[in-house]
Amino acid sequence: MKVRWSSTLVSAVLWSLCLVTYIPVALMNAATWKERSLKLPCNGSMFNFYTLLGFASLGIVSIGLIVLRTGYIKRERWAWLIMLIILLCFFFPSDVLPVFLRMPGESSGWSVLPDLLRTARQEGSWRCGLWALSPASEAVSIGCAAAAMLLGFIRFLVMLVALVIPVKAFFWGRAKG
Repeated sequence: MKVRWSSTLVSAVLWSLCLVTYIPVALMNAATWKERSLKLPCNGSMFNFYTLLGFASLGIVSIGLIVLRTGYIKRERWAWLIMLIILLCFFFPSDVLPVFLRMPGESSGWSVLPDLLRTARQEGSWRCGLWALSPASEAVSIGCAAAAMLLGFIRFLVMLVALVIPVKAFFWGRAKG
């Protein structure tokens, strides 16, 4: 059986790989459902929003994978639009906004990326994987958070490229009759 590689198939594979990388963190966050509140280092506590975020992330990832399998591969325009909505309304705020919010006020916008790379390298935190955003890890270093932010930003860029690659196939391709 020979696989015919098209821009839509390449895009769907990239999307699937990126979506699957969210599952471990979402499962760790959802696993905190028994804890109603999380203890803060300053002798306080706060409501456990990690559980809600974990279940929402699992839902969004599931919806994305289902849409990829059912409509995206068949080049249906509604599927492309749903993936655009997922990218802009879920992954942009969770992956890109933390990078932009970390930017200093007066400096140029893209100088934050070398800062993130430098911080992650100096802290020796390249080993920080997806667990860096988990509430189970109580002592997350600044470098580890920087590595997680950088990973999220790169993942967002890959999903954005994967969404742009098949635009011609979805909107300027032959009309289905």
